[in-house]
Amino acid sequence: MDAGPLPQVGIGMVIGLLEMLEDVRGKEDIFKLAGSLSMELDDIGPVIEAAKVLGFIETTNGDITLTGLGNQLLNANIDERKEIVAGQLQQLPAFKEILDLINSRRGRQVRREMVVDRFARRMSDEDAEVLFKTLVDWGRYAGIIGYDTKGEILYLDDDGP
Repeated sequence: MDAGPLPQVGIGMVIGLLEMLEDVRGKEDIFKLAGSLSMELDDIGPVIEAAKVLGFIETTNGDITLTGLGNQLLNANIDERKEIVAGQLQQLPAFKEILDLINSRRGRQVRREMVVDRFARRMSDEDAEVLFKTLVDWGRYAGIIGYDTKGEILYLDDDGP
């Protein structure tokens, strides 16, 4: 998987896309799907990319297809969904990097600025911010990491899966 910026979309949008695919028996033309969601391709593109990065869909020749994991996610309860997302996140290089960084720090906490600076060495500052925000959103959903917005501190969520 590439270490580029992840699309800045909420996990709810990804699950919504998977549910739409399930309604059409798990496979749909990208243009038809965008039309049925009343979305422009530019708007649905990041949602598709996020679902793909997480392994919930595949795209071939303009079609989007639910993967076995995508189906599993849809048939799971909320706790199982969080576990599935957590498992996928932990395979993403950028997310692994955050976890390694947190684990290497005393108190297992790291400042937002440190993570963003690290990402900014490989991409634009703006992309680094987007990547940070997306990883925090997804990591919080999955119960892996927590984020103190006041202190801008990222930490391991010990209540997670």
